[in-house]
Amino acid sequence: QASSAARERAMALIGRTLLHRYRLEELVAMGGIAAVFKATKLATGEHVAVKVLHPDAEELPELIERFEREAIAGRHIFHPNVAAVYEINQLDDGAWFMVMEFIRGITLRKLIDQGPISPPRAANIARQIATALNAAHDFGIVHRDVKPLNIMVLDGPEERVQLIDFGLAKVPIEQFSFTTDDGSRRSLTNAGVLLGTVAYMAPEAALGMRSVDRRADLYALGVILYEMLAGKHPFTAVEPSALFAQHRSTPAQHRSTPPPPIAERTPGIVVPPALEAVVMRLLAKDPDHRFPHARAVLVALDAAIQRMSAPDTSLAIGAPTSLR
Repeated sequence: QASSAARERAMALIGRTLLHRYRLEELVAMGGIAAVFKATKLATGEHVAVKVLHPDAEELPELIERFEREAIAGRHIFHPNVAAVYEINQLDDGAWFMVMEFIRGITLRKLIDQGPISPPRAANIARQIATALNAAHDFGIVHRDVKPLNIMVLDGPEERVQLIDFGLAKVPIEQFSFTTDDGSRRSLTNAGVLLGTVAYMAPEAALGMRSVDRRADLYALGVILYEMLAGKHPFTAVEPSALFAQHRSTPAQHRSTPPPPIAERTPGIVVPPALEAVVMRLLAKDPDHRFPHARAVLVALDAAIQRMSAPDTSLAIGAPTSLR
């Protein structure tokens, strides 16, 4: 949570114009390290989002680096399923800020909390996440914190989703750096530390292996897809340490650790076999047993979606009427 001083400073910024380009109109969110404003780009009149780092966060190099990672990833991945970042810069007082695409919607976390999501809808959302990951992975960027809180479901009839917050991303530092208005050039380092959110952490990440790659993001997608379909997390542990263990143990160590079938986790839920097979392959403990890349996930999801849309299918019969 943001400190009272950070909140006061954020409120004081409303109405201010940054670098003669962006007028802050409204405070829309307060996070632990930054405040997010709705702003107007004066040159065009369009709305943008401006994220301003809190003063206390600016004293911690690791938080500044996280801020920079998010900006660098967002500026290089031009894709409708990834929130765009237009600029990262500093104010006269040294405060860091980032200008991003302004989006309206809710987090996937809020959507999942409403209950199980129907297989066709869940598959469509998962497909968009996989598409975003494919775009990131093509640049050598591994998100490392794919979770429902970092996925926005945008307002509108098409239900477009966007992957956000690349603050923990693994980026190829030899390629990505940025230049500020004063002409200084900055690049990032990749510290060998354990990163991510325990509930969506791949076994190899939980074990602290240095070889964590794009397949860790695919594992997280598997957890999310399972959770959308079942309305529950695939693992039953409540305490973080126990959940950590359920992710990282291999079938050879604990044969009961692989997640149960979705219908067993949530009785009454009917999931097409082709779609459940995608989920379980994504959740393989050994990364070599998962899909090799996001493009392969897209092929499998498209096949499952096609089967669900076939006129003679009866896979949805018996599904609860509460599915959305």
